[in-house]
Amino acid sequence: MRPGGYDRVSQSLERLHGQIAALGAALDDNAQALGRLGERVAQLEQGVQATKDVVEAFTAAKSSMRFLKWLAGLIAALAALAAALKGWLHR
Repeated sequence: MRPGGYDRVSQSLERLHGQIAALGAALDDNAQALGRLGERVAQLEQGVQATKDVVEAFTAAKSSMRFLKWLAGLIAALAALAAALKGWLHR
């Protein structure tokens, strides 16, 4: 090898070592960012589940209100029928 060739190889290796160290630091930063992102996704999933629970509760309440409305109409119709029969029987 020519004189000074080892120095150039040594300098190139040092530069590569520095670049690899920088890449390692960037990977660590990205890993931390992904960890934070994972936590945010978990929180979002909890929020979505809570929203689903609220929607299910609202749907159940709406269904029960429809049933109660139907039942009240039936009771009112039976009461009207009973009153009509009572009036008809007392004639």
